[in-house]
Amino acid sequence: MQFSVAVNNARLDAIETTIGTAPTMNIFGAAAMPTNCATADAGTILSAITLPSDWLAAASAGAKAKAGTWEDASADATGLARYYRINAGATCHIQGLCSQAWQASTPYVLNQQVNNGGKVYICTTAGTSAGSGGPTGTGSGITDGTAVWNYVGAADLVLQNVSIAAGQSVTIDTFTLTDGNA
Repeated sequence: MQFSVAVNNARLDAIETTIGTAPTMNIFGAAAMPTNCATADAGTILSAITLPSDWLAAASAGAKAKAGTWEDASADATGLARYYRINAGATCHIQGLCSQAWQASTPYVLNQQVNNGGKVYICTTAGTSAGSGGPTGTGSGITDGTAVWNYVGAADLVLQNVSIAAGQSVTIDTFTLTDGNA
């Protein structure tokens, strides 16, 4: 099934309308992302961000980007970001994976997540990445230099660094929702 751009945009705009003008984004560490939004939170809240009342720009060309500043001036806990949830009150409406951009010749620690080619990988054996390329594919046991990775899913939220320290500022620079066939 495919939709027109107008229908894609309307579906995306309905997301912001449904969630409302007082959403929060929580970034979690220490646990894998729950199966779906109806499943209880897992892990530790590393950062809690109150989003602006007009938190997404109007949909255009089947995509809807963040609006305003998304920032937590002081992170709640220390850990590696694994997933995020956008909530209206206590209800989760959106969840996705957190990652940072893969970098060549970089040391990675166990459970650190990277984005390479729009895919998220989790480090299963700590080590230093190769001089170029990075993990690819959708399997497990992917060797990259001395680091080993497993594919986790599609990239949703890319942070400058998934290693968050209590008290540090956490800013979301970019966030975009794209409709299914846009």
